[in-house]
Amino acid sequence: MFRAVLVLVSLSPVLAGEPPKADLRWQKATASPFARVESPTAVIDGKMYLFGGFTDDLGASNRVDVYDPAADAWARKKDMPAGLTHLNPAVDGKTVWFAGGFKGKHPGPATVEVWKYDLASDSWAAGSPLPERRTGGGLVVFRRRLHYFGGYKEDRDTNAGDHWSLSLDGGKEWEKEAALPDPRGHLTAVVLDGMIYALGGAHGHDKTQIDVASCHRYDPEKKKWAEIASLPDGRSHFESSTVVLNGRILVVGGRCNSSKPPRNVVGDLLEYDPKADAWLVVGGLPEKVMSPSAAVIGAKLVVIGGGLNNPRPLTAATWVAEFPGRSTEKP
Repeated sequence: MFRAVLVLVSLSPVLAGEPPKADLRWQKATASPFARVESPTAVIDGKMYLFGGFTDDLGASNRVDVYDPAADAWARKKDMPAGLTHLNPAVDGKTVWFAGGFKGKHPGPATVEVWKYDLASDSWAAGSPLPERRTGGGLVVFRRRLHYFGGYKEDRDTNAGDHWSLSLDGGKEWEKEAALPDPRGHLTAVVLDGMIYALGGAHGHDKTQIDVASCHRYDPEKKKWAEIASLPDGRSHFESSTVVLNGRILVVGGRCNSSKPPRNVVGDLLEYDPKADAWLVVGGLPEKVMSPSAAVIGAKLVVIGGGLNNPRPLTAATWVAEFPGRSTEKP
């Protein structure tokens, strides 16, 4: 059952002349079975699937849990083949794809491994490996092709701009595509209206991480990247808390370490309007959190877990707020 109600006032809009959205009334729902951060998240059939992620000691979990907002209940699924972090899911029907990532407890090595999870059989199978070891890159499915771009190279620190694609109809080798203009990792990747988006991210990883505001859009037909409006400030660690809905992109929380003074963990809701090419703050979270899992399912915005302080301590909290008139289109 939902508990503890908290009313939040919407934040001021970033785009002048736009009215702020209605206040959000947050309720606490059933917590995650354990606290996790940077957990790859997929939405299928109105449920949220949380894969692995970091535990409180920065171990790499291979646990898979599914949350049903309608029943406010959790269920366990088959574990991932290995403890992996810094990888993003791409949903193709009832199949979830993963590519690259760090293996094992921090600091684990980068990998070329590709895996797919079949929802119907609750089973895992290997896919064609990436051309090189990568971690923290973007992954999407567009017209039966996987696209992987950005991330960090084998040394865990060098920014990568490489962009590869793989046919899901019998493809065995990844093909080279146009490189990402601003190489970076910890970026978010989504598909909206026939375009692939690369949002935010960070330069560097192990030595120094600097969150960036860069945003780009890829046209798969023209095979060209274009720069779009930057985020209001440098931001990363929102890979699993980005939702595509109603023709816009919603970013939930994240980290900003490049503003003056550094904001670090943030607690706002940002929305991108591709028609206006502009970002707008549309609300706030009940607590600041980086790398949570988030989705809009029906008329509910659900936010689960994440890190409260870059990243520890972690939280297992599940927060739910009414989001009237909206529905999930997360790819």
